[in-house]
Amino acid sequence: MKNLWIRTLSGLVFLGVMVGGLLGGLVPYACLMIFLTAGMMYEFYTMTLGRKHRLQKIAGIAFGIILWGTCFVLPAATLVLLLIVFVLLLLIVQLYEKDEKPFHTVACTLLGVFYIAAPLMLFNLLGLGNRPALLGLFIILWSSDVGAYVSGMLFGQKGKHKLFPSISPKKSWEGFFGGLLTALAAGYVLLVTGMLPYGLVHVLVISSLISVFGVFGDLVESMLKRSVGVKDSGRIMPGHGGLLDRFDAALFALPVALLYMDRFSLLNL
Repeated sequence: MKNLWIRTLSGLVFLGVMVGGLLGGLVPYACLMIFLTAGMMYEFYTMTLGRKHRLQKIAGIAFGIILWGTCFVLPAATLVLLLIVFVLLLLIVQLYEKDEKPFHTVACTLLGVFYIAAPLMLFNLLGLGNRPALLGLFIILWSSDVGAYVSGMLFGQKGKHKLFPSISPKKSWEGFFGGLLTALAAGYVLLVTGMLPYGLVHVLVISSLISVFGVFGDLVESMLKRSVGVKDSGRIMPGHGGLLDRFDAALFALPVALLYMDRFSLLNL
């Protein structure tokens, strides 16, 4: 019971921080995103690089924050140039490190940028102009998580319809479809209330993309944790684990939804 209360209180604090950051103006939004970028990248580097390679960790986090902050200010060619320079500097630094696997270190440092900072950068497609809609996408994702959990507990735990047993033995197809239905229901409510005024078909497609790719995001992080032998990415959220544990689905789901919205010119509505 104590763990349930801790988990509930931690979840409420997390919800309050997210809503406040997304609806409180541009400065709170920027602070929230920078905090998430730095926090998740730190957790990722701790899992993949261990306690060593402090310089690479700092450089990776700093570059991730720069990428997030300048993605819509600097031309694409300049961003590519910055990335090339960053790679070259990492390789030069490795020449002076006593490292048995130098390219593994460089690869993990770069993966942290692409896995975490780049998806968060795409959040700005809505975050800089329509943060309530971005919150709506998160609500769909959270609804999908809750629906999947409840459906999995009620119908999937004793069944044989495992979704991906080699990576996440507790996930079931019952939970997957429960999450999908809940995401569609949440999307419809947000459409009716005007939070996502994109038309019924678009909202249902967006909700489906968020639910499906959220599952992939969760599975990928589970694969990462299995490969490095850890249960949680961190301890910043009591009862929930780390930031990466809470946002693994969002790193996959929201960029896909945002790219769909960009393709159909929905971002400025």
